[in-house]
This record gives sequence, structure tokens and C-alpha cells, in this order.
Amino acid sequence: MKPLTLVFSFLASLLTLSAFAEQERPNLLWITSEDNGRHLGCYGDPKARTPHLDALAAKGIRYTHCFANAPVCAPTRNSWIFGTLASTLGTHQMRSKYRVPRDQFKTYPELLRKVGYYATNRSKTDYNTSSIKNNEIWDECSKNAHYKNGPEAAPFFAVFNLTISHESQVFPDRWKGKEPETTADQLPIPPYQLKIPEVLTDWQRYYDQLEKMDTQVGEILEELEASGKAEDTIIAYCSDHGGITLRSKRYLHDSGTRVPFMMYFPEKWKHLAPQEQGSVSDRLVQFIDMPKTWLSLAGIEAPESMSGHVIAGPDVDPAPETVYLFSGRFDEAPDTSRAVTDGQWKYIRNFETDRPRFQMLYFPMRQDGQTYHALAHQQGKTDVIQAAHYQAQVAEELYDTDNDPHEVNNLAQENPEMLKKMRQQLHLHAIESRDTGFIPELVMEQINSRGEETIYEYGQSDEQYPLEKVYQLACAASDQNEANLSQFQEALSDENLIVRHWGAMGLRMLAAKGEIGKESLSELKKALQDPSTSVVIPVAVALGYLGEEDLATSFLLEIVKKAESDMEAAWALDGLKLLNQADAVSDIPVSELNKGKYSGRIVKDLKNGSTSWTLPLKE
Repeated sequence: MKPLTLVFSFLASLLTLSAFAEQERPNLLWITSEDNGRHLGCYGDPKARTPHLDALAAKGIRYTHCFANAPVCAPTRNSWIFGTLASTLGTHQMRSKYRVPRDQFKTYPELLRKVGYYATNRSKTDYNTSSIKNNEIWDECSKNAHYKNGPEAAPFFAVFNLTISHESQVFPDRWKGKEPETTADQLPIPPYQLKIPEVLTDWQRYYDQLEKMDTQVGEILEELEASGKAEDTIIAYCSDHGGITLRSKRYLHDSGTRVPFMMYFPEKWKHLAPQEQGSVSDRLVQFIDMPKTWLSLAGIEAPESMSGHVIAGPDVDPAPETVYLFSGRFDEAPDTSRAVTDGQWKYIRNFETDRPRFQMLYFPMRQDGQTYHALAHQQGKTDVIQAAHYQAQVAEELYDTDNDPHEVNNLAQENPEMLKKMRQQLHLHAIESRDTGFIPELVMEQINSRGEETIYEYGQSDEQYPLEKVYQLACAASDQNEANLSQFQEALSDENLIVRHWGAMGLRMLAAKGEIGKESLSELKKALQDPSTSVVIPVAVALGYLGEEDLATSFLLEIVKKAESDMEAAWALDGLKLLNQADAVSDIPVSELNKGKYSGRIVKDLKNGSTSWTLPLKE
């Protein structure tokens, strides 16, 4: 480059920086709460005591169709920080910490700071990746982080995360005999829950915590007014996913994914609002829209890596027709489900149909309501709707959420045209987003540990990850149709490991349903020699379903003993839970099995007599 050209280039850079410095930008205050659906007064809940959020909604814009892309915190927060689906990045498995290509995927606070924002986060991170160092992307990230600590002239972006409504806040050991303040009358117990005392008490405590959360919102807003910065500040509020009682958090139903969301624009910045203040928007919104929107409000063009839609600012994007929802492994229970919604119609595809809907996870079952509800079912006290939660998952679910808000009437067989339409939408989303969720997690661990490429990069290669073929095979596997038997058997000898895995999964699910004869035993036993435990584990479970429990148990226990990671041990132990082999670990020392927190939880369950399907009955 010639010297004169260098001079002009340098001057142009100075002018750009000067323009950024002189451009006035709004402050952005984002309040998030944990684990609550739309149980607020402004969303029509008569039991709620939430005056501060109700007032904010009344003077701002209240959104009726906002969805968390995942029904649990860590995958949600990963999607938030990068503005793209965690299922694309390979960071959708709960607390997995897999790497992300940071040269390609920037976080929104980094981009805000580049144009002069003072960016703070108080203080939840849980970004589900090892590729982020919190104090490198935020100016402040701690329980004391505050916009007041920044330069007076700098605009701020501040997150305040409220934990008081988290599911752990209703665990009985936190209350020490203290009675709930919320009364038990007229609680909005959904039809899929029993009105037993333990469930009622959990709901009472939940509403108590929501009232406290609202009080904290009021304190944050009052502090903003006192700071003199309110007229320069756009305010947003939402929760991080749905609620905490049975069949909400961790489930793709609206009870787990549909959330409250509202925005307020002061007079000075009302030109950035997408519609009049004091109104209600039925626009379809998803969490990956938010980072792109924050950048738009700050006058920043979002990078191509962000896949959401701008919902406010100078250039609002058209709303999507549908949004994609995903769930995978939650703590110690492997699983794969996907969903798509247009705001009214919800389609859910479950890819492991030999699993119960309710997986009796250690953490949520610290709620009395979850535990005693499961026990009541085992004692025959549930009706047809309530009992469905404890049955095996079905491959396809279709709900009209306008007319069936609790999603208890599956219309998959009654509305074939809508089923076909929504099934196609889900397929399109999975392929276009390069959903990595069909890569077995043990393979994901190997990719991540090698350090040569990220799971995202691996998932972009059709040679390594033939997604279309894998997706079709996974759908066939969940259908549990004997007509697909030869397809699964052929897949067992495929060169591609992921194809072999889904072939094994197809055989596992056929065996669970009794749609596979014992003439297949020889092929299954041969597949036990596969070099990958991602194939051997589902094959062993299939053999167990076919009556070869001793052989299956011996292979699964051998994998546990030789496991190179907690997840590998947990997957094998999960196979024992599926096969109801509660006594399988009795002769092996706990220290030898407890290779980490997830495998340890399963060991504890098995030793206590709990499997995937039953709990030991209490007196």
C-alpha cells in the first residue's frame, strides 16, 4: 500500500471512531428472572402478585408469543450470549462446556463494548461453553456489577439476573417448616397434575417467590429512576424459560418454553419501538432474537453468525413463521427431542420413544411435588391425562395451543394436514440450522477433547456428519415401525459412526416395542464388537429388551468400569436404568462407579431401587 493511501486510511479510521464517539446511544437495562413462565398479573394470572412487572407491561410493549429456544438454563444462556442456537453450536447438552469457534462467533457484550458501551452482568453466566471468559466479554461480571460503576458519559448495557424464582427456592429444606404465604385456594393447577398436598405446597411457594422476584424488579427500576438515567434507558424483562412444577421446565411444551417478555422505551427513544407503548404484540419472538435486537438498538450491525431476527430498532425484521425449540440431555438423562411452533400449533418430535416422558432426574425431584406425584401414579391415583406423563414418549405430538393451552390433547392422528406441514417445518429447521443434536454425546466429547475442531465445525461437514441421512434415520428410529428393520440392520455396518449409532437406536426402540424378533439376536451380538460405545450401549439395551438381560448387563457394566469420562459411564448406567436393572451395581463399590456427578446420581438411584420407570414406594 502506498504511503498516501495509508494516510487516507488512517484518517478514515479516525473519522469512524469519532462518529461512534459522537453518536448518542440509548442505555439498555435487561432484567431476567429464572424458571418462571407467564405467571404474572399482566398475563392474566389472578393468583399472581406482581405489581411492578404489571406496571412495566402497561406502559411498554407486552409480547404474548415469546419462546425460549430451550426449556432449561445453560443451553438457553449459550443461545443468548452468541445469538444463535446452541443446537447449531453443539452446546445444547446441559452443562457440557464444549468449545465454540470464537473467531467466528462473537458475543453481543463484546460488540457493544467496541462502540463504547459499559457492559455489566449481575451475575449469572452459565454459558455452557469453556470458550468464554466472563471478565473478558463484560466490563464487570459479578454480584456487585452495576452500570453506576462505569464512565459517566458512556452508555451502559446492564443485565440484572434474579435467582429468587429458581426451582431450588421451593425445595422443602430451604423453608424449615415455614408455611407459604400464598393461599392454596384457586391455584391454577394444570389438568396433568394431581391436586395433592405436596403439589399444592410447591405452587404456593412458587407464587411466594414470584412476588419476591417482582419486588426485586421494583427495586431495580426505582434505583434507575434515582440515578437520573431512566429517560435515557430502554428496559427489557423476560424469564430464562418456563416454570418449575411437573412437566414444565425441561419440557418443550409451552409450560417449559413460552415466557413473559416486555420492553419499555422512554420518550426520547420511542422512535426505536416497533409499535405504540402500552400495547400488546402477538409477534412470534424467540430468544436468539434478543442479542441481535440489542445490537440494533445500539446502532450496530449484527454479525452473520447471529441467526435471530431484529424485533426493535431502526430496521425491524419480518417475524419468522415458526421458531425452533430443542432439548437434549438434562443432567444425567440422555434424550433428544425437537419442536416447532407458529404460536398456535406446536409440533414435538421425540427421537427416543422407548424412554418415559418423566425421567425422575435427581435435581427436580428435590421438590416434594415431583416425587409424590410420581409415587401417586405408581399407586394408581392418576387419571388418563396425568398418567400419560409416566408412559413412553410418542414419536409425534401436535397441539392447538390456542384451544388446548395445557397441551393434553395430541392431534397428530386427527389433523394429518397440519401434522405434515409442521413435520416439514421441523425438518427444514433441523437441516438449515445444521442441528448437531443427532451426534451422540460420546462422539461430541471425543471431538471436543481432540481440540482439532469444534463440534460446530465437525457438524458443518456432510462427509463427517451426513445430516439429512442421519435425520431421516432418527425419525425412522422413533417411529418404531418394523418395516424399517432392514434399514437399521444395514446402518449397523455403515462406515459412518453416527449412522451406525442411529441404526442401533432404531433396533433398540423396535426391541422395546416388541417389533423385532429373536432372529435378529445374532446381528445384535455381532454389533457388540463395534469399536464405539455409542453403538454398543444401545445395542446392549436392545439385547436386554429381547431377554438377554445378563449379556446386556455384563457389557454395560464393563463399559462403566472402563469409562474414560463421566458421560460414558452415565450413558451405560442409563442403559441399566432403562432395563430396570436396579440390582446390577450392588456388588461393585460405589467409589469405582462414581466417576462424576451424573454417573454418581444414577448409581445412587439404582442402589436405592429406582429405575427409569419406577421409584421405591414410601410408607
